[in-house]
Amino acid sequence: MNNYIFKFNRLTSGTAVLTFAAISLLATGCDNVDEADRFIKVERPEIARKVLVQEFTGQGCINCPQGAALVHSLQAEYPGAIVAVNLHPENTQYTRPLGGLKLTSAEATVYYQYYKPSMLPSAVIDGQAPLSNVSLWTDAILQAIARPSAADLNLTTEYDAATRELKVTYHSKFNDVYNAPLAINIWVMENDIIGPQYSGANIIRDYVHNHVMRATLTGEWGVAVADSFIPEDEYTATFSIALDESWVAENCEVIAFLQNPSSKTVEQSAEKSIFD
Repeated sequence: MNNYIFKFNRLTSGTAVLTFAAISLLATGCDNVDEADRFIKVERPEIARKVLVQEFTGQGCINCPQGAALVHSLQAEYPGAIVAVNLHPENTQYTRPLGGLKLTSAEATVYYQYYKPSMLPSAVIDGQAPLSNVSLWTDAILQAIARPSAADLNLTTEYDAATRELKVTYHSKFNDVYNAPLAINIWVMENDIIGPQYSGANIIRDYVHNHVMRATLTGEWGVAVADSFIPEDEYTATFSIALDESWVAENCEVIAFLQNPSSKTVEQSAEKSIFD
């Protein structure tokens, strides 16, 4: 794995600037002031949050298709606002491979052991405690969407089909103070994997598995960015990985997210196809 980090900082005022014309407050009222002379307000732009939904799932989980369908419907209703990833942990009764299809990963197992969801499916929304009741997911996701983020996050990718090497560069810029450490996490996911999946008492033989986590480019809990941030801070780095021969490169995408390594709160997320 290659890791190149370049940091550029520049502080500018993020406060609103008000310029008032002379205004006299009289006991009986106010003098008339022309609207154009009253004030000029400079608003700091808000960065929209892209919510990370980590769904713990498995091929033997009879209710997991319900959770996946809900997240998919919310992605369609709020395009670009939800970054979804499906985590198939190892060594549970609901995640054993079916039909020779292996979707589990060691990394997913690490996160499963950390979050300890009480059942499957369970969703971890922006790093918060897992929700095992699917009926609670929508409100939690919409509440997270409504919160602005202190930073934006963008990805660029470069893929060499001959060597199957994928390079991913992230770039983040802050527009607010954030007084806590953050780490950058970059993962590879694969979509359109056809294989069996339990749904209720039945097995769907040609179920389409999407957003399946395949690997991390940045270790289990990411690479440290900084311990605190101010407006105009910018960070960028490039990481690389060789895609496994069993993964269909055309179906792969990368996700990235800025996460507090202590609280596990996610501040911002992004996703991108490796070919865009």
